[in-house]
Amino acid sequence: MPKVHNIGKQHFVQYIEFPVKWENKVVVRGWTQEIDFPFRIAKPLIVRLPNHKALVFGKWTGKQPDEETALNAAIEGRVLQDEDFQEGWTPAPTDKTPEEDFGNWNY
Repeated sequence: MPKVHNIGKQHFVQYIEFPVKWENKVVVRGWTQEIDFPFRIAKPLIVRLPNHKALVFGKWTGKQPDEETALNAAIEGRVLQDEDFQEGWTPAPTDKTPEEDFGNWNY
């Protein structure tokens, strides 16, 4: 998880990897929450930067009551499918096939 830099008690900023297809958009609305205490929730603005990077600007608007609720909300209480990771995502560039690079988990 990228480090959250708090600005006061309610606002935050993050610098993240965001490898998605943006089309012509420069700013999109996102959704995030902490999966560690205090389990805060936000709908931040995500600003595109070059090379699949982004700045996230947000205001914490609520929080989950406990860790289980936070984790379920983070995956939207559903089983993730392969399609969840394929549609709209741009794979990281690599010059090796997955079989050649199986031992390296730092893509």
